[in-house]
Amino acid sequence: MISAELIGILAKKGRIELIRTLKAYPDRDFTINELAKVSGVPTMTTWRAVKELKKSGFLKTRKVGNAVSVAITDDREKLRTIRLVPETDPQRSAAILFARRLGQNEWVDECRLFGNIGRGEHAPGDDVDVAVIYSDTSMSADQAKEKASEFALEVKSETNVSVVPLCISSKDMSRRGGLASELRDKEIIFRR
Repeated sequence: MISAELIGILAKKGRIELIRTLKAYPDRDFTINELAKVSGVPTMTTWRAVKELKKSGFLKTRKVGNAVSVAITDDREKLRTIRLVPETDPQRSAAILFARRLGQNEWVDECRLFGNIGRGEHAPGDDVDVAVIYSDTSMSADQAKEKASEFALEVKSETNVSVVPLCISSKDMSRRGGLASELRDKEIIFRR
């Protein structure tokens, strides 16, 4: 169960983004400025958040010259608590929202997550690459691209996350080699 203390801390601006960034790079130490830049959180907010998260035991810091180095805690109990935080990745959430909405159309066969989000190597603010596999018997390539782009703009207006759809026909997906072979092993986030 997540403690009221952690909920109170994470409810403040920038805290979840900092925790997510540090979890994404568990073997790396960041200076405050680097952490602010990678997480997309303003520097002063990062300073306050690091101070509070360190006091609560979720982060560790050390002095390196004139800078302060920040890393996620080694404390097993605190790490276990951090893992209880539900998936808060805005890019992943936006991709799933996009796929579900687009999937309400009969011409969509499936959506697959690829690119740096699919590999789990993303940082806050990165675009989301989604392969949209569509039925080429009911939709032309241009129509599929246009419709997918409309849904991507809708998701962007709601989540402030850019979804970049790559439309590929089911006929092209059945071919050997090329892009189809690259996409076949990617995570499916929607399938009819």
